[in-house]
Amino acid sequence: MREKLKPDLFTFVAGVAVERNEPLPITCNCGGVITIMPPLQEQVVVCARCESRIKILVLEGDPGYVFGSDPSGEPMLIPVQGSSKQKLDISDEERRKALEDARKRFGSTKKTTKKGRRHE
Repeated sequence: MREKLKPDLFTFVAGVAVERNEPLPITCNCGGVITIMPPLQEQVVVCARCESRIKILVLEGDPGYVFGSDPSGEPMLIPVQGSSKQKLDISDEERRKALEDARKRFGSTKKTTKKGRRHE
């Protein structure tokens, strides 16, 4: 029986990208790219460059970004791989507003600059 791989990393993938039935590139944090051939059957892939095990989490539709947080708890926008260019190309103002909204919603009180970076 094959041993299940425990993931080192997680990535979000847009459901529309999976539904296209085309090769799906997954980019690792190290910059390596894993190309998954359709149909998507893998739940965990291994980066050939750094050997990280990456768990694939498919999100419905074409979300663009999801909210996450950095190690300090500061909200951040995490791009959803396979999302459309229109969903991923947001302005600095849209990014700043989304992060401010996340801070209000999730309790952080740190302010950001116009470019979406926080003040120290």
